[in-house]
Amino acid sequence: MYTLDFPSATSEISRILLLHQFVVTFGLVGVIGYVVNIWKADQTAKMLGWPGGPFQVKYGFSQVGLGIMGIMAIWFQGNFWVGVLVTMYIYGLSGLWSHSYVMIKNRKADADSVCNIIMDIVYQTFITVLSILAGGIWVFVN
Repeated sequence: MYTLDFPSATSEISRILLLHQFVVTFGLVGVIGYVVNIWKADQTAKMLGWPGGPFQVKYGFSQVGLGIMGIMAIWFQGNFWVGVLVTMYIYGLSGLWSHSYVMIKNRKADADSVCNIIMDIVYQTFITVLSILAGGIWVFVN
């Protein structure tokens, strides 16, 4: 599988894909979350059908913090990646909770909520598998 100077080891490929998730997915989500929750707070609240408020500013800043953490994973690796993963897990759990809550509250399983719940679970599983295959991430140092 080693062609065109691409990495061939499963651990190298997993590491690259995981870093991509940190930087692009987490970083991009953080920047977008900042923009939609601070600059476009009223439109975002209206689109979601939720009341707007100061919580959106707090959420927007937490989003940009998560994004910066994802981007910092370029330079800080090793145990720092554990922190990024744990943060991604917590963020994923919040999505799983909120999507489940919407279904329970509305007493209907609409396609959007079901797909979001599936993605919440599949994505967390995906980054976990990548982190295990990459090796050297879940190492505890005394």
